[in-house]
Amino acid sequence: MPLLAASPEKKENKTAASADALPTLSLEGLPEVWLQGTPVKEWEKDKVYIFEFWATWCGPCLAAMPHMEQLHQAFKDNPGMQIIGVNVMDRKSPEALKEFLKNRPSPLTYTMAVDVDGKRTREKWLAPMDVNGIPHAFAVKNGKLIWRGHPVKLSEEIMQAMLKPDFSAASLPSENSDAGAREWKRYREVSKKLGEVVRKEGKQGAMAFLKQIQDSREFQQDQMIQLKMIPFIVLAEKGEFQEAQSVLDSLCKEYPDNYRVQINVAGTLMEGKSVPAGKMDAALVERCLNRCIEISRKGNKEASLPWRLMGELRERQGNMKEALRDMEKALSLTSISKAWTKLQQLSGNSETFQSLVDQVAEEIKPEPPRKMQEMGPVQEDKEYTPLFSKLNWFNHPGLTGLPSDKTVFISFWRGAARNNGMWSDGAPGKTLDVVLKKYGLLDNPKVKAVVLGVIPMDQKQMQEYLSGPEGWTAYPVGIPSDHSVMELFDSLKLNSFPAAAVVRDGTLLWAGEIKRMPAWVAETALWDSFDKNRFAEEDAKRKAHQQALQAVIKKSFELRKEKKFDEYKKLIEENAERFADDGWFASTVAEVQAGKAWKEKDYQKVADIIDQVLKRFPKEDSLASYLLKILNGSDEMRGYNYQAARHALQIMKDFNTRDDGGYNAACYQVMMEMAMEKKDYAQAKKDAVNALRELPLMHQYVAMKKKQAEA
Repeated sequence: MPLLAASPEKKENKTAASADALPTLSLEGLPEVWLQGTPVKEWEKDKVYIFEFWATWCGPCLAAMPHMEQLHQAFKDNPGMQIIGVNVMDRKSPEALKEFLKNRPSPLTYTMAVDVDGKRTREKWLAPMDVNGIPHAFAVKNGKLIWRGHPVKLSEEIMQAMLKPDFSAASLPSENSDAGAREWKRYREVSKKLGEVVRKEGKQGAMAFLKQIQDSREFQQDQMIQLKMIPFIVLAEKGEFQEAQSVLDSLCKEYPDNYRVQINVAGTLMEGKSVPAGKMDAALVERCLNRCIEISRKGNKEASLPWRLMGELRERQGNMKEALRDMEKALSLTSISKAWTKLQQLSGNSETFQSLVDQVAEEIKPEPPRKMQEMGPVQEDKEYTPLFSKLNWFNHPGLTGLPSDKTVFISFWRGAARNNGMWSDGAPGKTLDVVLKKYGLLDNPKVKAVVLGVIPMDQKQMQEYLSGPEGWTAYPVGIPSDHSVMELFDSLKLNSFPAAAVVRDGTLLWAGEIKRMPAWVAETALWDSFDKNRFAEEDAKRKAHQQALQAVIKKSFELRKEKKFDEYKKLIEENAERFADDGWFASTVAEVQAGKAWKEKDYQKVADIIDQVLKRFPKEDSLASYLLKILNGSDEMRGYNYQAARHALQIMKDFNTRDDGGYNAACYQVMMEMAMEKKDYAQAKKDAVNALRELPLMHQYVAMKKKQAEA
C-alpha cells in the first residue's frame, strides 16, 4: 500500500561512473500528458534535461519550486538545457493540476507534465531507480542519467558543468556535511565582513564589496540576494532609513522580473520592524507591488498577496475605499474563489463569489477580548520562590511562587529586542494557548499558567512589546537578568522551543515540547484534588508501558531492516490491543491490516480501517494528517475514502496546533473539492462558507469594513 510523504536522503552521487555504466532512461518513461511548455518526445543530442518530480501534497516539493523557476530563468534562452516538472504519485486530474499551477503564489513558467496513472514515469524510471519519495530530480543527457538528488542541490554552476562534454558527477563537490558546513561558514564570514564594511564605509563601500563577491561567482543567486539585503539591515539598525531603503530600491531595479525579490521588499517594509511606519517609502512599496501584479499577470497566474498588501498600504494612507477594493480583488484571487467558480459551473448556479463574501462578512463577529488571568494565592517553596524573586515580572505585580491547589503550566519563551521591534517565537504563551484550547483547558479555573523568558531583556522594551497586539498575553511574564531560567530549562532536560513544564503541588507532572503534550497531562490537570501517591503509581505504569512499547518498536524496525516482513506483521498484530492507546502504534496496526485489504483490492475496507483509528484518536491532528496521506495515496482509493478523508480533515481543522486560520481554511477547501467530486453540491457550499469564514484575509477585510463604517 503506497505511503506518501518520504523524501529520500540520498547524499551520494550514484552516477559517478563511466558513460557506458550510467543508467539509461527509456523514452517510454516520458509522461504522455503535458500541462505547459514544450513536450519532450525524444532525446536531443547533448541536450541536458532536468526532471523534477513533485506532487501537490508534498510540502518540500512546493518549497523547491521557486528555486527551479529561478534556474529556469537562468537557462531559458539556452537551447541545450530544459527543466521539466513531472507531477507523480498524485490523485489530481490534469485539469485540476493546471488550476493548481495557475493559483501558485508566484508564477512557474518551466515545462510541466503529469504521469497520469503511474504507468510511465513512475513505473519505467522511478521504481527501477528505487525512488520512493519526493522531491527528487534526474539530470539526463543523451538518454543517460548523469545526476540525481534533491532539486535544491541543483545550482547554476552544476548545470553549467552538465553542459560540458566531459561532465561527470564524480567531479562535483561532495555533498557531505563537512562540505555544507564549510559553505555555510564561508557565507557567514562574507556576511560578517559585509556588515563591517557597511558600518565603516556606508552604502558605497558595501556596493563595491558586493560587486567583488558577485564577480567571483562564489555564491548562488539566492545567496547573493540575501547578501545584498545586509546593507539595508545594517543601515536600518543605524537609523539611516532613507539610505537603507535606497538599497532595497537598487535591489528591485536589479531584479525587476524576480517576483520573490519584489514581494519580499514590499513585505519587509510593510511589516514595520526594520523601518518605522512613518519613515516607510510608500512609493517604493507601491512600485514593488505593481511589479508583482505585472509579473503574475504576464504568466496568467495573478496572485492574491500583492493585492492584499496593496490594500493594507491604502488603509495606512487613509484611502479606505481603494483599500476595500484591493482586498476584494485579493479575495477574488484566492483558491477558494477559484473553487467557488467551479462549484457554480458544476451545480448550474450563478451566485457570485462577492455575494458569498458579503454573506460571510455578516456572519463574522469579533471574539470577545480575553481577560488577564487571575492568579489567586501562591505558595512559596524552595525551588520556585528563589527563582521567581529574581525575575522582572510583567502583567503581575510579582510572583513569589506557583499558584496553590492548581495545575500550573510553565511556558518557556524566547524573545530578543531588535531595532524598532522584537524577535520572538511568537507572543508569550501563544503556543500554550493553542494546546490548552485543544484540550478544553483554556481559562479553566483549575489551570493557571506563567511564562518565563530565557533571555534577559530591557524592561521598557518588554513592556512596550507586551502592551501591543503582537505581544499581548493573559499570563504573568517573568524575564531574567541572568541565566537562571535557562538553567531551569536545562535541568528539565528540555531541548527545543516552544516548551513547557507542568507542575501540581510541587510535583513535576510532565515537561517537553508543548505541541507534543500527551492527553493524560490534560486529564490529570482536571483532577479535583491531587493525590501524589496515585499520580506516582499511574506514572510508573505509564513509564513501564512506554518502555515495553519502545522495545516492540525497536524490534519492529530490526525486522523491517532485515526484510522479515511476515515476522514484522505478526509482531504488530500480536501487540495490537496491548498498545491500542498509542497513536503511532495504532496507525502502524492500521497499515498492516489495511495492507491485507489493499492486496485483496478491498478499498472500502482500507478506508474503514483507517476511519476506526481516527475515531479512536479524535484529537490527534498530526495522526489524522498522516492517515489522510494514506487515504489519498492512490487513484484506487479515490472512490472509497470520502467519509474517512473528511473525518481526518475535520480533526486536522478542529484540533490543529498551528493556530493558523489559513490552515483551517485549506482543510475546508479540500473537503469542498471532495464534495464536488461526489456531486454533493449542498455540502460543497457549506464547506466553501466555512473555508472563507476561517480565512485570515477575510477577517482582515471585515475589520477594514468595520473601520470604514465607524469613520
